[in-house]
Amino acid sequence: MPMSAPACLILGNVRDGEYEGLLAEGITPLLIADSRKTSKIADAKRISPVALYDFSKGLTAELIELTQQLLNQHRFTSVLNFRESYVAISAQLCAAIPALAHLHRNVENTLDKVLQRQRFLRSENPDLHVVSREVRIDDLLARPAELPYPFILKPASLYSSLFVRCIHDRQELLDYATHEWPMLQRYVAGKTRESDQLLLEEFLQGSNHSIDCAIEPDGTIHSFAIVDVIAGIDIGRGDFHHFARYTPSTLEADAHLHERCQRLAHDAVKALELKGTFAHVEFILTADGPRILEVGARPGGSRIHVIRQAWDLALDVCYHRALSAQPLPSASQTPTPFGIATPFSRSDRLFDGLHHAERISAVPGFQRWYAYVNPGEAIGPVSNGFQNYLYLEFRQPDTASLRQSLLAVADIDVYGENATAADTRHVLVIGGRDSGLDWDTARQLRFTLVQQPADVTDYQRQQATLVLTADIADLSAYRETIERLHQQRPFDAVVSFSELGLLPASQLGEQLGISHNSLRSVEVSRDKLRFRQLLQGSRYELPAGAVNSVEDVRAFVLRHGPAIVKPVDGSGSLGVYAIDTAEDAEGLALAGRNLIEAFARGDEYSVESLSLDGRHQILGITRKHTSGAPGYVETGHDFPAALDSASRARIEDAVLWLLERMGNRWGPAHTEIKLDGSHLHFIETQTRFGGDQIWEMVWKTTGVHLAASTIAGMTGIALPAPAKQFVKMAIRYIEADPATDPQPLKARLLQQPFALRASLNQDRFGRPIRRSADRHGYVLLACSDADDPALFNAAISNPPFTTQGQVQ
Repeated sequence: MPMSAPACLILGNVRDGEYEGLLAEGITPLLIADSRKTSKIADAKRISPVALYDFSKGLTAELIELTQQLLNQHRFTSVLNFRESYVAISAQLCAAIPALAHLHRNVENTLDKVLQRQRFLRSENPDLHVVSREVRIDDLLARPAELPYPFILKPASLYSSLFVRCIHDRQELLDYATHEWPMLQRYVAGKTRESDQLLLEEFLQGSNHSIDCAIEPDGTIHSFAIVDVIAGIDIGRGDFHHFARYTPSTLEADAHLHERCQRLAHDAVKALELKGTFAHVEFILTADGPRILEVGARPGGSRIHVIRQAWDLALDVCYHRALSAQPLPSASQTPTPFGIATPFSRSDRLFDGLHHAERISAVPGFQRWYAYVNPGEAIGPVSNGFQNYLYLEFRQPDTASLRQSLLAVADIDVYGENATAADTRHVLVIGGRDSGLDWDTARQLRFTLVQQPADVTDYQRQQATLVLTADIADLSAYRETIERLHQQRPFDAVVSFSELGLLPASQLGEQLGISHNSLRSVEVSRDKLRFRQLLQGSRYELPAGAVNSVEDVRAFVLRHGPAIVKPVDGSGSLGVYAIDTAEDAEGLALAGRNLIEAFARGDEYSVESLSLDGRHQILGITRKHTSGAPGYVETGHDFPAALDSASRARIEDAVLWLLERMGNRWGPAHTEIKLDGSHLHFIETQTRFGGDQIWEMVWKTTGVHLAASTIAGMTGIALPAPAKQFVKMAIRYIEADPATDPQPLKARLLQQPFALRASLNQDRFGRPIRRSADRHGYVLLACSDADDPALFNAAISNPPFTTQGQVQ
């Protein structure tokens, strides 16, 4: 019978950083995931559950049968769990299946701290002897003068330092009774294992450390590197939350002390008679040596990740092999100091991203940060029942430097809780690309960005607090989150430079009463039928109307001649059709709301403008090149367009009139027109900057960054004087057949005179170009002050750039 691939069963939940070693070793993780919602969970694309189970039901025949089926199919040799809440059920499940009965034995001894202390006191190792007794809060309050101050007050059945406090005097006892005690009762209400039973323990003054162990079924103990902990009390907080953990330990240098600490861990495991499981042993290094705190029958928080990063040792693999009675891998002899800080806020509040990210990134050894909480969700101190939610990773060449970097985090207001943080202007951005945030003066502002997951970039993660939503156009999906964030730290302005975000941004601005572009202006620009109605009665009126059928189209063309049919709310040339005769309407497929308008003849241009508090400025006019009928897909742009002064003035005056009529207030506008001699026709306008890199051409030829100028104007910050890089720019789109090699093509494009940059979309090669999003690539060209404009004009008129023919 062929041997099965190695496999392990994981119960309940697993996070990123806890299973990667298993995958690297070819060990298949069979995850029975908890069906209850949790924020800390691994990427399902990397480790997919084989089944879901509601672990709040406890051990059931359903879970036993499921586990037996997986055992029969995969022959897994270990059962792993990574959370305290799954310790008991792991032991119960293994005991119920004879083939697994050798695993997770006696772990119930770790679930009750009273029982732990009783067993530790029986040990011959004095480092395990700590004074501890069960108490009632009422009894303590009745005889406060008789208590052995200072002492530790802690729940008997909780973990993660929840509701643990050092009581120094009667006043602190009263404070615990009025604050932590009611919160502890609320925290355990409805829970089956956890209770509000309290322990009074002697106060062990010293530094906090831990050792993780893997125990084979026969009781053989494998212990790993010591991990040091910076506790809340070490950074001036009145609790014992784990602010940071790091390794190698400062204790490594003292061989005798190191051996004594390791012996403490082994003796603690033996005292609890743990077999076929793992242990997280915490202890305090006092002036008299190490003293035990407690033991959990699960890996320590973040220990798998920390040990792997520092010692190049996969603890997840070690656990699997120990429980499978197999040899364990060895740790590196030259560790690289690594640690994680997990700061807590000082009071209950809403998470609104990492504050002072620039100060964090400047701390020596900073690697990355991540959060297991979303903007708008509640956070708070560990004394209020919260567990770690923000993680900051550091790596340094030596342990002393690493510890200093971790301690430096404590001096940074990572949650913006200080009053001075409110002085920073807060801007809400709906959707868009990096260009909306990527400008030097943006560092003076705080950004919250509503974004779709597929559109998030690394730059956006670093520069903004992200509110993720499936569709930025659906304001109802994130409105409440924005309202909660606004209540805590008000936004000063809301803006969008994305087509789908324009309307939600203006709607939020109206609702919150903050700087925003006019809702009427956005609505008129987003609805092409309303736009045509806006022009009625003016010299720019063009015959137009709504159409719902082919018959409507035929009737319009018979009355007004050639026409254009387009979606009322479309963009990017999608769904645009040229209808020359009534017969052309046959076979036309109309979907949704559509507009028909008389065909406007003439050369096509777009006008790039900027409105700052209702004052409008024309930045330039773009000459547009299109593929012509039937789709009119844009094939290139020149900025600024070559126009005589009379034509330029006519265009500028018309657009200024339009912006005023719309009531545009804040931000760029991209207005498309056609000029036929002295006749000007508006095609459409959008309250955003132009696509197709037009915003970049405007920026580099005028010095005006449209996003920066808009946000600076809305928030009142100063921008540096504009700097122009070029006098004229152009973009040309190309078409390639499916067999085209992109590398030689890109090289040929960049060899063209004045070529600045080329971008290709190889996955679209050979596909028909019916809209802007179908285009195969482009080349951007630029002319500086030192260049000959005539040569530049000749270069952009070269045949490979004037049509969508394939570049040869």
